[in-house]
Amino acid sequence: MGNNGNDNIFRISETSSYVKLRYRVRVENGPILKGADELEVMDFVTGFRQVIPGLEKRLLGHVVGENLSFIVPADEAFGQRRDDFVVIKDKKDFHFPEGYKPYAGMEISVVTNMEEGPDTVIIKEVRENDIVIDFNHPLAGFPLKYDLEIIEARPSKASDVCSEWVSEKSEGCSSCSPNEIVLGKDCDENRDQ
Repeated sequence: MGNNGNDNIFRISETSSYVKLRYRVRVENGPILKGADELEVMDFVTGFRQVIPGLEKRLLGHVVGENLSFIVPADEAFGQRRDDFVVIKDKKDFHFPEGYKPYAGMEISVVTNMEEGPDTVIIKEVRENDIVIDFNHPLAGFPLKYDLEIIEARPSKASDVCSEWVSEKSEGCSSCSPNEIVLGKDCDENRDQ
């Protein structure tokens, strides 16, 4: 695929490319996840892990106006489903707000010591003394089919990049929301008692 003599065409690269898409995504041979009635719009900057790796990888070298259709295998989307990601934790390891009742199927936010841990987990089962939680992403194990159009692609500007993406490390859990469950750490531990 050549430039046909036009070297001024911006091609999406691995880092610092601002990309805006109009897209539909579905589980391969399954339900549409986004864009069923009307195509969704998403934008991101390459190199900051804002989208699944397989999507970003398949956009590299492409330009504005292109329509693409491809399948992202599970390994390049949300990974394969792992049985060892389903764990049983003692209820004492959770710090639920007063009156908060967990239930099977509930998604909860977590804070863990894992550098690339999940933001949310799903409660699979609530027992008398413990809770079974699933750290797998709900789409783990599924290949995803994308149909999309690149509607904007250019070098990113400083205003496109959030400072939080550059320094992803946050201190403590001072910003715990009321619905956030913290494993192994009490959000109130630094507050006056």
